[in-house]
Amino acid sequence: MAVNIGRTAGSTLREQFLTLKVMANTIRSQEQFLMMIDREQIIPDMARRLSKEAISSDLISNKRVLLDFLYNMLARTGPHEPELDIEFHYIIIGKEFFEVDKSILWLEEYEIAIPFEIGDKLGKIIVGEDVTDAVKKIMTFYKAAETKFDREHFGNLDRCSLLILEEHYPQSSWHIRMRLPAKILNDYPVSI
Repeated sequence: MAVNIGRTAGSTLREQFLTLKVMANTIRSQEQFLMMIDREQIIPDMARRLSKEAISSDLISNKRVLLDFLYNMLARTGPHEPELDIEFHYIIIGKEFFEVDKSILWLEEYEIAIPFEIGDKLGKIIVGEDVTDAVKKIMTFYKAAETKFDREHFGNLDRCSLLILEEHYPQSSWHIRMRLPAKILNDYPVSI
């Protein structure tokens, strides 16, 4: 992955965010390339397998680098920096299926789609292995996080939001969108 070495500890948060965007775009390209290899029937099996192995190992490495870069960004974020938030979209179907649909990093009004594994790992921390009562667990987690950030930001609740939609047809499911300050990842660290 090509990362601009010129961005140092003195870089602004916006410059770091742009670097993170380049990293996320590289990851997305690799994921699309893997899907294309899977669909292409003309590629011999051996070449397909070797290509997938090479790209997959590089992809995992790039996701880890992105997560490390994100944690370093969060560590250097000061009180007068632009707002850095994280948003997760979860889907719950029945009592067994819990999945992250999207993971998004926001810098004020700009967004980056980040690897879904970040939202998946945080979701597993929140809900645990037992998906029973997942909506209640997410609501409890959100209320605690909202209270914490309300105190830290002196009553500014604009950065926290939780939207829960229940779908009845064609089958019962829940769609959850949760947005919190990205510093929540410091309290609940995840790894890829």
